[in-house]
This record gives sequence, C-alpha cells and structure tokens, in this order.
Amino acid sequence: MRTRRAVTIWGLLLDMTLVLGVGAAYATHRWSCWKYANGSINIYNGATGDYNAIFNEEARTDSNSWHNFTDINLTAVGSAGSTDHANCFSGNYGQNGWLGIAELQRVSGCTILQGRARLNNTYLVSYSRTNKEHVACQEVGHLWGLNHNRGSSTTCMNDTILTAPQPNSHDQSLVNSIY
Repeated sequence: MRTRRAVTIWGLLLDMTLVLGVGAAYATHRWSCWKYANGSINIYNGATGDYNAIFNEEARTDSNSWHNFTDINLTAVGSAGSTDHANCFSGNYGQNGWLGIAELQRVSGCTILQGRARLNNTYLVSYSRTNKEHVACQEVGHLWGLNHNRGSSTTCMNDTILTAPQPNSHDQSLVNSIY
C-alpha cells in the first residue's frame, strides 16, 4: 500500500512536471512581453553581400518567411528608422560569442519601436548558407517577440541547432496570437 501510494504520488509529480514544465516551455516561447504595436512593420535591410539576400528571404520573400508564413506584414524601406522599424545588418563584429543577435533599441513599455537584428560575419563566414539562414530567421523571430524554442527541431527558433532555416507552425500560431 505504501509503495503503491509513493508510485502514484511520483507519477502525479512527473505528469505535472511534463505539463507545467516542458509543455509550457514549448507552448509559450514568448520573449517577455515584447512586440511591435501591430503586425505592420517597416523593415530595413542594411546587410551586405549574400547576407542581404538571406535577410530578405527569411523575413519577406521565401514562402516560409515570417512575412508569408504569419500575419505580420513587412514593408521594405530604404533606410533605417526608429519607429515601427526592424533594422537588419551584417558585419564583422568580432569574436564576441554570438553568430547573430537581436536587440531592442527603443521600447515603450512592452511595445517595440525599433529593433535591430545583426549577423556576425566574423563567425558566419565559414558556415553553410543553411546555417546563416537559420540564424537570420531566428534573430528576426526574436524581433517579433519570440524566444528560443528548444522543444522542436523544425524551427529556426531552436538555438541549439542550425539546420531549420524557417519558422514552424507553432511559431506561426504564436506570432499570430501576439499580433
């Protein structure tokens, strides 16, 4: 009887851990409360060389890009801006530990006014195009309000892999619920 009760209690604790722990992490990989005021966002692509094409594809033009895969509506603009702007760049930023980074430069409460995604060519120069696409997709996804999602190997929001250069249906649903 005592052993049976202990097994039942441990089983319930395991179930609660799975439901509240892993399940919650997968279901809500929001990056705090950050989001643009609405899904209509200006995007400036100041990246150079192939990185310009990669940012353009991952953000706007590929069929599985954020623009085409979610309710976000991106308008390409010719210069970096400070209101309702996502600005994308590439460069040799040195050996600082990051392949890409998303930065919120101007916020008001939880509203992003200006975000910046950067790809670090110092490291990425030796990576495959798929790896670069994965990093670009992830940094842009951060700007939309998503955090890392280590629960899936089919999303660019997983920062432990570099082989899924697109958002998945879970990312789409989450972005659509945010905007």
